[in-house]
Amino acid sequence: MKIFNPRAQKIFLGSFVAGFLAFGCAHNKVVVEIPPKIDLQPYKTIGIVEFTSNSNGNLNQVATQKFMGYIQDAQPRVRFLELGPEDQLVSRLGRSSLDIEAIKAIEKQYGVSSVFTGSFEISNVQPKVSIGTDLSSLHASAVVSISMVSKHWETVSGATIWSNSRQGRWKVAGVHSDSKDISFSMNTSEDQYGRYLEQLAFALTDHFRPHYEKRDAPK
Repeated sequence: MKIFNPRAQKIFLGSFVAGFLAFGCAHNKVVVEIPPKIDLQPYKTIGIVEFTSNSNGNLNQVATQKFMGYIQDAQPRVRFLELGPEDQLVSRLGRSSLDIEAIKAIEKQYGVSSVFTGSFEISNVQPKVSIGTDLSSLHASAVVSISMVSKHWETVSGATIWSNSRQGRWKVAGVHSDSKDISFSMNTSEDQYGRYLEQLAFALTDHFRPHYEKRDAPK
């Protein structure tokens, strides 16, 4: 003979109701795509100048390719014309700098309706040291800051139609010492800096990506 257990029944009913509500809520929600804040489709071909920096040319190319790649991932129909390093481009245009007149000259010489420019700056490694309250341990680290900025220019007028900037800080070295042991780590390779630039390029291009959010389903 089975014995009735009210506590077990309450647990069962509670679980059933919670599951039913969750099922109902899930089916009363829809995922909506929010279009990008900036649609680049109206521009037939967009020029892009290789990013400049206080670093070496390899990282300039990495930043440029990551920036361009994230935009094309978000808006696959966007077509880029790579215009090369800024100093070489300015020389071909017969200008002394990439000023408004140079931007207009890009339209005449290359036929692009707009152009992206960008730059980034890597700081010197900055040390940080902390000592434990009991003076038995020591923590030391080194961090690097990188800032990245980009502009989108209209080549007919030379006007800036978009600009954005991002910055970040990353730990590149660390030392930990206590009464028993000492450890050291360091990560400042070019590949690692490339990953930092990739993160900044992703954040910088957020305005060109669609976003998704859950909303109540229409009744």
